[in-house]
Amino acid sequence: MSARYLIRMDDACEVMDAQKWGLVERVLDEHAVKPIVAVVPDNRDPELAFDRKDPAFWDKVRGWQAKGWTIGMHGHTHVMHPTRAKLLVPFYARTEFAGLPLEEQAVKIRASWQLFNEQGVRPRVWVGPAHSFDALTLEAVRAETPIRVVSDGIAWNAYYEYDFHWVPQQMWALAERRSGLWTVCLHPNTMTEASIRSFANALQRFRGRMSSFDDVRLSAARKSLRDRLYHHYFWWRWRNRPQAAA
Repeated sequence: MSARYLIRMDDACEVMDAQKWGLVERVLDEHAVKPIVAVVPDNRDPELAFDRKDPAFWDKVRGWQAKGWTIGMHGHTHVMHPTRAKLLVPFYARTEFAGLPLEEQAVKIRASWQLFNEQGVRPRVWVGPAHSFDALTLEAVRAETPIRVVSDGIAWNAYYEYDFHWVPQQMWALAERRSGLWTVCLHPNTMTEASIRSFANALQRFRGRMSSFDDVRLSAARKSLRDRLYHHYFWWRWRNRPQAAA
């Protein structure tokens, strides 16, 4: 089986860099790529303030949804706190959710889901800010929403764990793989015009191998031996990296 690739774009919010997001959207449309878009419904993180508040932001989100893009719930406010909690995807020691009591996490998830509902948007996947969440976060997502898919995790293919389907996210740029399912995470807010052009060129090279969330076959399969080996290899490389990849 040849490798398949998904694109995920993080940190869509009312103060995102509208020009860069527009450029990336144009590239995706030109190549008929339908990404996962991680939307922060009530952003209060000053580090995501790249532009003035866009009064038409939710119109854009509804437009993405209408053309078949998959909307992800990217937390609630994206405001982080330091944590030593046991993270399910341990990239960073900061989080919006992990380490908080279940009810506090549930309140945040409930508020997030309500904001999406009020705007006529239905998130289909969970995308934890900074990849940082714990088992209680997923318990809250399960209790407060119909979402049953996580866009995250390190594996070769989709798998099932903690009563959720996981569509792994392991890359930050398109790169050759012989097999497997690979999600490439982009942050349009911080992309340069040069990196957007590079991304467009890469999509040309990967034509015919791009997938959408709807193409992913979800099952109750646990991680395979190959998934587990890749998981250990990935985290060994991460711990020994010269600097973070994202």
